[in-house]
Amino acid sequence: MNTSNIIRSKKQVSSGLTRRETLKYGLCGGLAAAMPAALWMGGCGSQKHGKKPNIFLISVDTLRADHLNCYGYSKGTSPNIDSFASEALLFENCFSHAATTSSSCASLISGFLPHETQVYENLPMPPNVETISEILEPHGYTTLAVVSNYVLRSVRGWAPGFLIYDDTMDQQELVSTLPERIATYTTDRAIELIEQFRNDQLFMWIHYQDPHGPFTPPEKFAEMFRDTHQKPRILKVNENRTGRGGIPHYQRLGDNRDFNFYVSQYDGEIRYMDEHFGRLIDTLRRLDLYGDSIIIFTSDHGEGMGEHDYYFTHGEYLYSDQVHVPLIIKYGKQLSGRRTDFVQHLDLIPTILSMLGMEPNERFRGRDLRKAKKKSKEIFAEMRATTVRDGVKFSLIVDPFKLIYTPIDKQYELFDLREDYYEEHDLINNTNYKEQVEDLKARLHRIHKDDRLQLGIVNIPPKLTDEEIRKLRSLGYLD
Repeated sequence: MNTSNIIRSKKQVSSGLTRRETLKYGLCGGLAAAMPAALWMGGCGSQKHGKKPNIFLISVDTLRADHLNCYGYSKGTSPNIDSFASEALLFENCFSHAATTSSSCASLISGFLPHETQVYENLPMPPNVETISEILEPHGYTTLAVVSNYVLRSVRGWAPGFLIYDDTMDQQELVSTLPERIATYTTDRAIELIEQFRNDQLFMWIHYQDPHGPFTPPEKFAEMFRDTHQKPRILKVNENRTGRGGIPHYQRLGDNRDFNFYVSQYDGEIRYMDEHFGRLIDTLRRLDLYGDSIIIFTSDHGEGMGEHDYYFTHGEYLYSDQVHVPLIIKYGKQLSGRRTDFVQHLDLIPTILSMLGMEPNERFRGRDLRKAKKKSKEIFAEMRATTVRDGVKFSLIVDPFKLIYTPIDKQYELFDLREDYYEEHDLINNTNYKEQVEDLKARLHRIHKDDRLQLGIVNIPPKLTDEEIRKLRSLGYLD
C-alpha cells in the first residue's frame, strides 16, 4: 500500500464501529458508562435519519489573522477569503493552543489540549487519541483528507478514521530539498475527491502548506506586494532556526536581508493560497455543495513579523502573533456577522457535533460557538521548543487578560489583550492587577494538571530516519 495516499475500504467505513472501536467502547448499552469523551450520543438510536450536512474543515499553515483584509489588513491579500467571510460568521479573537503545526492540529482535530494529546513538536499522533474523523466515520460520513505539511504525514499517526488520507508531496521547496505540495496541487486533489464523492455525506479536512516559510510565492504573487520606494530595514541572519533577533537560517532568500521584502513575500504566499481557496469555493458552488454545508476556515498558528524582536518563524513564543488565528464559519444562512468574544480551536468539535444534533461529552472544554457565552472562556496554550533555552511556556487567556508563564525562569507576564493586542506593555508588576494575576496563576496551573483524556498515554515516538531529520531541518522544525 502506498502510505502517501491511505485508502481504506468502503466496507470498513459503512460498517459502523470497527473492531478496535468496539473493544475500546463496548457495545451500546452495557458499557455506556465507560464511553470516552469523544462519544457524545445520549443513547443508542437517538441519531436522526436523513443526510446530515457536509463538513469542510480548511486549515492554512502559518497564517496570521491580521494579514487578511477581513481582519483589518490594508493590503489586498485575501479577496476570496473576504468574500467567503461576508457570507459567514467571523470570529475576531480566536486562538490556537500551540504555535507549531503538530501540536495545534492535534488539538484542532481531537478537541483536547497539547498536554492531553502529548503531541509536541514532531511527535506522532497517538493511536488512542480519537479525532473528529473517527467520531464521524461510524455515523455515515465519508471521511477525506488532503494535507500538505511534511509533519502531517500518515506514517506519523494522522490517518486513522479517514477513508482517504492523501499526503502526497511530490513538489520540491524552491530553496531546499523539502517535499511539499503547493496550493495549486492541494486544491486540484481536493476538487478531484469532492467530485468523486459528491453524493456522499462528506467530512473533509484540507490543510494548505502555503504560506509556511521559506516564503517563495509564484512570480506573479512575489511582485504583488513589493514596494521599491520603501526604505530597507536590514536584519542579521541567524546561524540556526531561531527567529530571535534576526532571520532564521532556513528562511534566508538569497542575499536579501530586508525586513520589508520578507513581509511582501509572506503576503504574496497568502494571496497565492487565497486564489486557490477561491477555486475550491467555486467548486463547492458548482456542485451545489456550498449552500448547506458546514465550512470552517482557520489556521494552525501565526508567524513572527518582528514583534518582540522575533522574525519569520514560529514556535518559540506564545504571543498573539503566534497563536491568534482566523476563524470563519459558514453553515447555510444560519451564521453571519462578526463576533469579538474570545474563542478557541477546542470549540470546533463541540460546535460541529451540536450542529449535527449531537450532545458533546462534558469532557470537552470547548462549547458550541453559535451561542455566545457571557462567562469568559479559559483558553490555554503550550509551547515546547528544543531550540531555545526557555523552551517551555504556558499561557492562559481569560478575557481580556493573558498570562504567560516561563517555568525555567519562574517568570510571569500579564497583558490586557483588548487594550494591547501586540503585548507591548507587561502589567505583571502593576499592583492594580494583583488579584487578576493570582486568579490567572491558579487557573493556569489547575488546567495544566488536568488531563481530561485520562488514557494513560505513553507517547514513545518512532525513531526518525536520517532522511526525515534532514527534511525537518529544512522545514525549520529541527536544529
